[in-house]
Amino acid sequence: MFKTRRVQGLLIFAAGLLAGLMIAGIRHIVFPKAALAQDASKGAPDLEAMQADIAHLKEVVPSQSHTMTDVGYQFANLWFAGKHRNWPLADFFLNEARQHIVWTIRIRPVRRNPDGGSIDIRAMFEGISDGALKELTDSIAKKDEAAFTTSYKKMLEACYSCHVAAAKPYLRPEIPTVPPQTIINFDPEAKWPQ
Repeated sequence: MFKTRRVQGLLIFAAGLLAGLMIAGIRHIVFPKAALAQDASKGAPDLEAMQADIAHLKEVVPSQSHTMTDVGYQFANLWFAGKHRNWPLADFFLNEARQHIVWTIRIRPVRRNPDGGSIDIRAMFEGISDGALKELTDSIAKKDEAAFTTSYKKMLEACYSCHVAAAKPYLRPEIPTVPPQTIINFDPEAKWPQ
């Protein structure tokens, strides 16, 4: 028993040491210029190198259209989960959609319109979150299919108003006709394995 605990302790120590070494090495991969500059000076990091790394990170951030495609995917699946009265799955897809909207806002919280004006997407989402999104959340929590249908449509209207405000009125969401996710079974009574 004592040997087993000693071996376990050594394995945990070795795993911790290995993890620490890996994390220290990752900074050289993720932020190579800043890591090299800091290693070279053995002191304060090089401000120029850090600015270059920040500029690089800004270049590789996905566009809002990428994250909104994810929102559409989650929202379409949400429709089918709700229509099948699979409330835990509907809740899952709603939370995924919400998280992707928040991600979208983090990418660009304020959008410039073609006329030079701007729209505060974060403030707009707060209104949607307290209104249409809350109603949709409540309909799922209550497992109320009629309320779900109504609030889902209301949420699509809120989405469209955001698109219009962002000078993108051609982005018109609608009730999906086919689920984008064909590998997930929406039936709440489905058994596994099939």
